[in-house]
Amino acid sequence: MNDVLNEQPINVFVVIAETLEGWKNPGTEDGKSVLMEHYKWAAELKANNKIILAGPTDFELTSTNKINPIGHTTGIIVLNVNSRDEAIEWAEKDPFHMNGYRNNKVHSFKISITDKTIFETLQKITNHL
Repeated sequence: MNDVLNEQPINVFVVIAETLEGWKNPGTEDGKSVLMEHYKWAAELKANNKIILAGPTDFELTSTNKINPIGHTTGIIVLNVNSRDEAIEWAEKDPFHMNGYRNNKVHSFKISITDKTIFETLQKITNHL
C-alpha cells in the first residue's frame, strides 16, 4: 500500500459558496431571516445524513468587516450524496443561493489523502448510503 494515499479514495461533493451582490448582513432583519432558513436547510441535510461537514470561511475577517464578503468564498459544504445531480439539487435549495445571497457551485471531490482515523470515519459515514 502507498504510504501517502488512502486505501481507496472517498468520493464526495463539495459546495463552494461565493457571496454575491445581493448579500444582506445577518445583522439586518432580512439577512437574519435568510440565515435562519439556511440553518433549517442545513438541519434537513443533517437529518437525511447528506452532510459531512460545513461552515463559513474567513469568518473572522467578514464578521469584523476586515473584508467585504462580496465576491469571496464564504462557505464550504461537503455532501455525502449519490450523484452530482443530487448535490446540485441540494445546493440550489440553500436559501442563501435561492435568495441571491450566494452562488453555490458543486464540485466532485476525491478524498485521496487523510489522517488514518479521518479516513476510517469517512468510510463509515460514506458507506451507509
